[in-house]
Amino acid sequence: MQDVPDRFPELDPVGPAVDGLVTPGMPVLAGIAAEAEETDARGVARATIDALAQVGLLGAALAPDAQREMTELIAGCDATTWFCWAQHQTPLRTLEGAIAGLREPAPTSLVDAYVPGLRSGRLLGAVAFAHVRRPGPANPVATRVEGGWRLDGTLDWVTSWDIADVVMVMAQGAPPHDDVLVCAYLPAGHSGAQTPGLVAGAPLDLLAMSGTHTRPVTLTGVVVPDACIGAVVDREEWLAADAVRTADANPAAFGVVRGALAELRSIADRRSDADIASTVDALAGECRAVRKRAYALMDAGGPRQERLALRARSLDLAVQATSAVVVARAGAAMRRGQAAERRVREAMFLLVQAQTANTRAASLALLADRASSGSDVA
Repeated sequence: MQDVPDRFPELDPVGPAVDGLVTPGMPVLAGIAAEAEETDARGVARATIDALAQVGLLGAALAPDAQREMTELIAGCDATTWFCWAQHQTPLRTLEGAIAGLREPAPTSLVDAYVPGLRSGRLLGAVAFAHVRRPGPANPVATRVEGGWRLDGTLDWVTSWDIADVVMVMAQGAPPHDDVLVCAYLPAGHSGAQTPGLVAGAPLDLLAMSGTHTRPVTLTGVVVPDACIGAVVDREEWLAADAVRTADANPAAFGVVRGALAELRSIADRRSDADIASTVDALAGECRAVRKRAYALMDAGGPRQERLALRARSLDLAVQATSAVVVARAGAAMRRGQAAERRVREAMFLLVQAQTANTRAASLALLADRASSGSDVA
């Protein structure tokens, strides 16, 4: 048990990026924050996701400002819950894009089977596509067969497997279709359905975000009929769009900062410690400044190098804020099962989540610049 109350989102030294946003479901968010250590140890409960759906926070798209704020708030309460919540968006948006005519129409049967439930939150979606970004041979691959596609290969991790109803797997086509990515919809663990040739391994024992029900999945001759293919997209176009998305700061990083600084403020108030309070003020001010610039460039489509640099700074802020909690809590931070430990691991996870060669280079450049600026200290 913690001897210092978290008090997030009630206490928030950073505040929202946009004034006047109506935040639904504050009691649900407070409950997520209160149960974060239990969730970290035992995994996200499907009931938690259902509670978010009941207050309109799963499924139907929010306006960009509201979406960022909810991402920050949920991640600030518990990044494990945020990551499962975030997985839901891609399978739904892919089908909605087909409905809106932004890509080839999806099969009516697939739309009818999943879109109403995904929109309402009655169904939870998951997605597996991180492997598409990797260099080297494609894995898994989708081979065109009569009436559909055959999937073969391995998915190193599929988040939310145990609590999700459906997972959208992206796989590169095998020659002569290696210029496309196939978006196949398969039943996930919560559905109870069995897919011939699909084997989900044991949950991964991860250093961070172990509560996300992440499992490896092996696909051996899994035939997915065309009726379960949500989209077939141009590979190079998708990778180009993904490079733009991943260049931007992740709002979840600002959320982790907000949650950590709320805990740090609680410590400062409890101890009447001016040094800790001063640290909170400094980090909160920097967070607001970095976030304001990052979101402005995100909206305007500003220079990619500056956006990458701001992404690196946001991740660095998450490391600094969570490290400050460890310093402030001293030896108590070494006990397992309390917030300081969890927050440090959340920040570590964000350093590698959705990492590309460009984002990695930006983070390493920030560290190198810091080392160079202090190299003359004797």
